Amino acid sequence: ALGLAFLVLVGVITAAATQAVGALLVLGLLSAPAGAALCLTTRPFRAMWLSAGLAVLSVWVGLTLSYVAPSLPPSFAIMAVAASLYVVAAIIAAIRRSAPRLASQN
Repeated sequence: ALGLAFLVLVGVITAAATQAVGALLVLGLLSAPAGAALCLTTRPFRAMWLSAGLAVLSVWVGLTLSYVAPSLPPSFAIMAVAASLYVVAAIIAAIRRSAPRLASQN
């Protein structure tokens, strides 16, 4: 029941946000921080909070970059930061996975 309520809430928020900021930005801010959070933790609630924090961080850093470099579109800057966070999280996850193998080889 909680999962269904969460999906309904996400659907309503996505529908409202799409009209305000656009479909690509909403999709990117739903998927990139969530993917990054799942790379960093396996616990669902921790991943949910981490995803929200990464999304907020992406927006603030992206808007700051856009302010500092006025020729940089805000939506592009936000998505570039979100994608960069995902890449960094994926690299960290790959290093964590290979660390036990490296330790066992020594």
